[in-house]
Formats: sequence, structure tokens, C-alpha cells
Amino acid sequence: MHDDNPGDNPTEQHWGIDLRSLDAVVSERLGADGLRRELMGGGLSQTTLRYVGDIPAWGDSVIVRIPPLHGPLEPYNASGEAALGNWLAAQGIPVPRVIASAAHEPRIGRGYLISETVDGYVVRDGAPGLDDAAKQAMAHAYVDQLVALHRLADAARPAETLDWAPPKTASGVVERWTRSLRETSLVLPDFHVFLSDWLTRRMPDEDSTPTVVHGDYRLGNVMWSDAQTIAAVLDWEEAGAGDPYFDLGWTLMGTVGPDDLMMGILPRHEFLRMYAEKTGRPIDEDRLIWWEVAAGWSRICMEAKAIALLASGHYSDVRPLLSSYINRRLSIVLLEKIRAFEGSAVSLPAAIS
Repeated sequence: MHDDNPGDNPTEQHWGIDLRSLDAVVSERLGADGLRRELMGGGLSQTTLRYVGDIPAWGDSVIVRIPPLHGPLEPYNASGEAALGNWLAAQGIPVPRVIASAAHEPRIGRGYLISETVDGYVVRDGAPGLDDAAKQAMAHAYVDQLVALHRLADAARPAETLDWAPPKTASGVVERWTRSLRETSLVLPDFHVFLSDWLTRRMPDEDSTPTVVHGDYRLGNVMWSDAQTIAAVLDWEEAGAGDPYFDLGWTLMGTVGPDDLMMGILPRHEFLRMYAEKTGRPIDEDRLIWWEVAAGWSRICMEAKAIALLASGHYSDVRPLLSSYINRRLSIVLLEKIRAFEGSAVSLPAAIS
């Protein structure tokens, strides 16, 4: 078994992972030898690799995801994520099939999750190269899939599927990130303090029927067979039981006006109309604005935590440093949402207003 570019990685280490030991684990669990290892780009915290070769029952490749020892999205639970994936598949949600997992593997010092390689493609925000009809079809499929997930509120769910995950309730989200950043030595900017205070002051009542929340539902985490068919929803590490409005807020965090495009493919008002029609429940505008701000604030908190871990030497991914420029723009959008909701009398932080 070998790396696709062995000369680029002479020590066979990647962010503290002993890759040769990982090779042995993967080979053992798959019952396959002579696999080629490829490092993939991807999410904020987990290391993702593809193993390519002749793999009995699983084709010519599989995907391996490994959580960091220290990361901004703690707690990580590879076996819990696997249990969730198996349960979701049984409910008809398209997810990559789980092959093997472990909460902790001594040979690599952490857990892992091995899943099938899904045949499909990912579309970037704006769906470049697709015509309006394809974008409309994609938007319908995107909303249909979100509604199908949120309808699982009443489905019997074994404890191991989500008990490991931080709750996606209003109080749970605010408490999680407030506590996480309190553990750092970061001096938070005024706009962050303002957003935190506003979320605490305006916190809605808990949803009486918590459901399964993806936590990072966006175009980049959806694979397509074609413009009308979702092949798989990916990256469930931020899933949790809670308020479905978290996923609405996450999808809409970059929009303000009704005609602003949701991820570049559908006007905001059309997305909300479709979701309301398909669920049979009107949109609670007050609840929605809170969750839009909470979702954006959560993203800012995640990357602030990552920067703190970088500064302490416990983390190696420098992308959050680059994202700080994007997050300044996001913070402005969040404050614009609050101004539109509260009215012009609201006093915003001087540095942003």
C-alpha cells in the first residue's frame, strides 16, 4: 500500500496520523491488499482519504475519514457518526454506506470511519454551467431532501445514533459555542459580543418536536446523480437532535432580502415558500431570523475556535485564518439581518455599522 505521491510525504505522517498504520487498519478491515492511498481536500477538521484498488464487495475505492485529536468541532465520534449513517440509510435518506468504524483505534490513536465511494458530483454555489431549468430542478430536490430529513422527528431512533452529538436546540447551540470559546484566550471583537448578547436575549422557546438536524446542509455537502436526483448527503459530523430551523438558518445565512439567492440557485422567498408547502407548516419569521443569526454566529465561533487551537499548537489546518476575511463579511450580513428585524433604532457595533 502506498501514497499517491510518496515523495511528498517521506515521513508517512499527516497531522499526527501514522499513515502506514492506517494503511494496515484499512487493509485489514477491507480484506484487501495493494491499495493506493490518496489524500483528499475537504472539510474544516477531519482528514479524508480515498483508498483505491480491488476491494471485494465495494468496487475500486472507499473513503476513510479520521477526526483530529483536537479540533474545533469537538466532540468527535466516528462510531456514533457511523451509527447515524446506518440509521439514516434505513430511513431512506441517501447517505454513503458505512463499511467499518471504530471509536478508537490504538494503531492510529483515534477513531475512523470507512464508507463507500458514492458515484456522483458536487455542485458549487451558483451551480456554474447549469441553465435555469436545471437550477430549478436542483432547488426542488434540495428542499425535498431537507424536508424528508426533518420528517424523521417521530421515527424511532436508537440512542447511539445521536446521543453523542451536541443538541441543535437554541440553548444547546448558544451554550456549546459560548463554553468552547470561553476555554480559549481569544479577545473577541465587539460584533461577536453583540451577536452573542442578541442571541441570548432573543432566544426562542425550544421546539416541542425536535428532529434530526444535519448541521451543515449546503450544496457542497450534497452529491448529485443528475440535476433532479441527490445521490448522497455527506458530512454528518455536525448533526444533532434539535430545531429544524437550524438547517434553514444555515442554508439562508448569507441572504437578507427576499430576492437574494439561496446558494446562488433559488431566491430566498422561493426556498421558504417551497419548504412551507412541502412541510405543511407556515414559516415562523421570528424563529427563522434567530436561527439565521445563530447559524452564522456558530460558523464564526467554529473558525475562531480553530484559530485558538492553531495558536496553541494543537491544530494544523490554516484555512480558518483565511476564512477570517470571509467571516467579517458574514458578520456584516448577520448584523444587517438584525437591523432589518429590529428596525433602524437598534444600535450596532460602531466598527461595523
